[in-house]
Amino acid sequence: MEHFRGFDRDTFLMLAENKFNDSRPYYESVKETLKQKVTLPMRGLCSRMADELFEIDPLMNLVPGKMVSRIRRDTRRAKEKNMYRDNIWAMFMRPKQEWRCQPCMWFEVFPGGFTIGVGVYDVDPSFMAAFRESLLADPEGFRAALQSVSRVGAVADLERYAKDKPGSDTVGDDLKLYYNAKSLYFIRYDSDMEPLFDGRIEDLLRESIRAYAPMYRFFLRVMEKTIEEKGKQHE
Repeated sequence: MEHFRGFDRDTFLMLAENKFNDSRPYYESVKETLKQKVTLPMRGLCSRMADELFEIDPLMNLVPGKMVSRIRRDTRRAKEKNMYRDNIWAMFMRPKQEWRCQPCMWFEVFPGGFTIGVGVYDVDPSFMAAFRESLLADPEGFRAALQSVSRVGAVADLERYAKDKPGSDTVGDDLKLYYNAKSLYFIRYDSDMEPLFDGRIEDLLRESIRAYAPMYRFFLRVMEKTIEEKGKQHE
């Protein structure tokens, strides 16, 4: 299979201009060009990750058209009313109808660079309670996942509870920050656009996906624990 050749250099400028104009007539005039330069290359790049993603989670959605975001925004419930985006992303996770508390990996491109992350979509307190139990039960597993994501430059982005949660004194000092998190994900930022244009992004994305696999699987076990606990509550 031929290596990904990269995005055209004017790709993300075109996205920004489309958002700036915020006009349906303007969008219609550039729609096909945006499809050829933005949407289809993004889908093609994501499809090249299918083997790695399937190995990580066989239930993951691997249909490129459903992995990649649309340029046109759904503004019905949004505070920001711009009709169009100047960014595009792909979500590597299970089908949409199962999104709540699902672990996910993502790749996002915007005019100033790109991010690659791993976390949980729409996290809630029950998930974080199960996460704390899992952290206490398998601290070494989480440490190994932390070490893996750090190898590709990913850092934690979290919101912390104002007060330590019960059990904080039983977890290692290096894990207390994560134990007391209200939400948590890991993200790799890069402001260097060159990999997007010269095709190196394929290797960077594949490298990140492999490094994120242990953390994704840890979150997946937490999700399964959350579902199990909720099932017991309804028995």
